[in-house]
Amino acid sequence: MKIVIAYMRTQCVPQLMRALHEAGVGGLTASVVRGISGETSTFLYSKRPYELGHLPESLKIEVICEDDSVDRIIALIAQQARTGLPGDGIVAIQDVERVLRIRDMA
Repeated sequence: MKIVIAYMRTQCVPQLMRALHEAGVGGLTASVVRGISGETSTFLYSKRPYELGHLPESLKIEVICEDDSVDRIIALIAQQARTGLPGDGIVAIQDVERVLRIRDMA
């Protein structure tokens, strides 16, 4: 199993969530996060970038999936999140050794 973690622009959220739902991808978590990416405009530094209100918003999506679903999920994310502008997003894939459902634990 793998966990796919993606950070992207918030304006891409509706199309991405619709595409993932239509593709049958479930069990995902979406959170609004703030931070300074590697492709940040320099104007942030003149606005006290470490004050939370001045940091740009992004969407963080986490999906735990089978190995054979990873490429399809990444393709959907890349297709929906691509705007052609710097800072479109980033995707990370990690191995998951074990997944336990809380209700199944003794």
